[in-house]
Amino acid sequence: MLKRLLFCLTVVLLALSSFTTNGQAMEETSGEQVVRLAKDYIGVPYKFGGTTPSGFDCSGYIGYVFNKVDVKLPRTAADQAKAGTAVSKADLKAGDIVYFKDTYKSGVSHAGIYIGSNQFISATSSKGVKIDSINDPYYWGSRYAGARRVLEEVKVAKLAPGEYYDVSKTYWAVTPITSLSKQGIINGYDGGLFLPERTIKRSEAAKMLSETFNLTYSGSSSSSYSDVSSSHWAYKYIMAATEKNYFGGYEGNKFKPDEPISRAEIAALFVRVFKLQNNGQTPSFSDLDAEHWAYNAIQKLSANNITGGYTDQTFRPSSQTSRAEFSTFLYRALQ
Repeated sequence: MLKRLLFCLTVVLLALSSFTTNGQAMEETSGEQVVRLAKDYIGVPYKFGGTTPSGFDCSGYIGYVFNKVDVKLPRTAADQAKAGTAVSKADLKAGDIVYFKDTYKSGVSHAGIYIGSNQFISATSSKGVKIDSINDPYYWGSRYAGARRVLEEVKVAKLAPGEYYDVSKTYWAVTPITSLSKQGIINGYDGGLFLPERTIKRSEAAKMLSETFNLTYSGSSSSSYSDVSSSHWAYKYIMAATEKNYFGGYEGNKFKPDEPISRAEIAALFVRVFKLQNNGQTPSFSDLDAEHWAYNAIQKLSANNITGGYTDQTFRPSSQTSRAEFSTFLYRALQ
């Protein structure tokens, strides 16, 4: 059931100098905010019944994006086509939901988010999340069936320090993200985004740990990496963390700065950095046996209440670590 047919969304004015590198202020409507969030998932593959960035169907994608701005929508495209208020094609605004009929079945069967200039973004069965024209003469144009508006602009406000457009007050990791941002340990991207579900890279982890412990690179280390030049944005962070033996390289003297970090690797990293002990506890995870290379590190991470795993009693050691997860682990380790 639709939680809110029409959601009055407070739009914010962000002083980007608090969060990003360009120092410019940006003003946007709630519809533009939705469009910006939606575009972050361009290229995500299509998955029938999919509702997460690992794979979306059309309505799952729309619901996921709008949920980021606290607008709850029905699950199916047909039901989403009944939400909010009807909008004529001539009056479309960014953030409106456009829907189409007779695609893979009769009636309303596809929906997307209008982004302006007669274009919309949606999760297509052929190429995943992509942008198309609502007037496409070869397919979408003849199938256009209408639009609905579920956003209403109210006023312009200002984001407080540590806040991001895509981290709502009800987001599960809002406290760690906000706290670490205020301390200058983590920051976001242009446009006031944190991108909490984006995987964290080794270079980003090195920066966060360097900021946490005020590490500086002495310049005297004999260690160097063939894939990290002195002009790399994270060079000093990577070298400072390497000097402290937080990180080691890979075969071929590589650091792999853009490589995502797995949850098992995070466990091993945090044990080294925070010198974690087991404290006599032996937590158990159904997908982890004593032969796993990071078994002891994961046990210590859990024993120190930095992670409790998932509700199904798994740890998922090979899964990549998101920015939200890393922020949460780091926040708990610092307590």
